[in-house]
Amino acid sequence: MTRIWLAAASALALMAACSEAPSKPTKTPEASPDAASAPTMTPTPAPAASATALGLTVKQLEDADLITPAGVDLGDVQRVDVDASGAVTGLIIEPAGQGGPRWVRISLDGLTPRKEGDDYDLVADMTLEQLKAMPAWTP
Repeated sequence: MTRIWLAAASALALMAACSEAPSKPTKTPEASPDAASAPTMTPTPAPAASATALGLTVKQLEDADLITPAGVDLGDVQRVDVDASGAVTGLIIEPAGQGGPRWVRISLDGLTPRKEGDDYDLVADMTLEQLKAMPAWTP
């Protein structure tokens, strides 16, 4: 008797597994009234896997420090800014000595990579004061 029940249960499980998935609803549910007031986040395009700028990969750029020609630390690269096609268009920098999270966006113009051991620094012709005076960048 137990074998019959086990066989029946197995057959039902097999039929359920082989049946078609339920169809998706054809109508999208209405948004709640609070949805209109919720902030919208614009997704940032991801850099192309092979994207390079200044002869460096995205990973090398993200690991780089921003320095003056004399080697004074200006800040750290926080992320690589890209356009809709995934091409690198700028860098998001956290200026040195900020004491809190504040970022600025700089273009690639005028930056020169400098190899430091296994890593790279990016040399910029600006002062820390000029970098800190730039408008804040927000995602």
